[in-house]
Amino acid sequence: MTHSVTPRATDRWRRMVLTMGAVLLAAPLSSKAQSAGAPARAPQRDGGRGDEAARPIRLREAVEQAQRNAPAAVAARGLERNAAAANRSALAAYIPALTLNAGSARTQGVQFFQGALVPLRGDPWNYNNGLAASLQLFDGNQRWHELSRSRAVADAADAAIVQARFDASLQTKQQFYAALAARESEAAARALLTEAEQQLKASTARFVAGVATKSDSLRSAIQLGNARLAVLTAENDRRVANAALTRVIGSPVLVTPALDDTVDATEPLPSEQELEQLIARSPTVMQAEANLMAARASRKSQRSAYLPSLTMSYNYAYTQTSRTFSSSDLWLFSGGNPNRQQLNFNFSYPLFNGLVREQQSVQTDVALRNAEAQLRDARLGARQTLTQQLRALDNAEARAGVQVAAIAAAEEDLRVQQQRYALGASTLLDLLTSQTQLNQARQALIQARFDGRIARAQLSALIGREM
Repeated sequence: MTHSVTPRATDRWRRMVLTMGAVLLAAPLSSKAQSAGAPARAPQRDGGRGDEAARPIRLREAVEQAQRNAPAAVAARGLERNAAAANRSALAAYIPALTLNAGSARTQGVQFFQGALVPLRGDPWNYNNGLAASLQLFDGNQRWHELSRSRAVADAADAAIVQARFDASLQTKQQFYAALAARESEAAARALLTEAEQQLKASTARFVAGVATKSDSLRSAIQLGNARLAVLTAENDRRVANAALTRVIGSPVLVTPALDDTVDATEPLPSEQELEQLIARSPTVMQAEANLMAARASRKSQRSAYLPSLTMSYNYAYTQTSRTFSSSDLWLFSGGNPNRQQLNFNFSYPLFNGLVREQQSVQTDVALRNAEAQLRDARLGARQTLTQQLRALDNAEARAGVQVAAIAAAEEDLRVQQQRYALGASTLLDLLTSQTQLNQARQALIQARFDGRIARAQLSALIGREM
């Protein structure tokens, strides 16, 4: 049984395809006219804050701002202040402790004495003041070990600041490069949209001329719809990337990567042997080494608990009475009134304290073993990261070179397929396949560039030096 297509049905299909193509092609124009003319009925989801309101920012400025505002960097600076204060306190332990006191009391009335109330006699005001000083002469070198520990903690805090700075730099670069990749993806999506619009026009014209089937026009319409969806997705990714970059650097206003700061770094990296020498003094390794020194000092300080201690103290007390209150008498240290001076030496040696020293000894020994393991892991981890990121950088650069050639080949293949399709020597499926290959090559190039930028940023954070 055969089916025949009447001329009237063919005309109906042509009119439908022409109408559908006109609607799809006119959709962007109508949206632009609406935004330029009468206000839209539905409010914008972003509240009208597009990239026009975003402030362009260069990578160096973004990194500097992130290093100031990042919570981890602020916390690291706080650790440095605490370590400096602890170091000063450890030094001050060698200075005698001084205490000055003064007081005044007024006594008036009667007292019960031998069954009778006897009025109080004498001056009602009583003044007393004193000065006390103490110094630990020997403590089993505990203060010296504590000073060494505080210095090691200060060194660890310095390394933590460097690490926090480069961590903030790495996070900023990741978001900065993600915003660049989103912008490049949007440009690729718009190029695909332009190609899809041209293809829909061509396939519609060929169908009207009767040299192509309605399937070509429908496929072109679907391709155009997918291209517009890809543009919307890329725009959303770009906005999200800009918002993430704004948060990372702690900016009160929306920022976006500057257009003149999109060129990749071309400075050559140090050799692999030089990088292996640099990671030996990387912030992570230096911080682990300082923590190990602090753990060793803590262990030596704990052993001082098994040694005796010798303390010297000096006290001076002065009292006087007066009929009236006087602020000058409160701080008077001379006169004929009684005073007392006392010099003491105190020797102490704890024989048994409930095995507290033994418990502390085990704790410090465990902390020392943990610090040694962390230092070993930090060195091995730095070497692993170096190998991984160097190979990732080499791979990304090679992929980028391949994709540049692939894009050139895909563009030429698409041009040939367009000409063949216009002459009727090729099908629409071949043309769409060429477009898909070109789009995949563009996306692969964007991903290769992004991976290369991130690998270089990882190396900078690893060795603690900008490259």
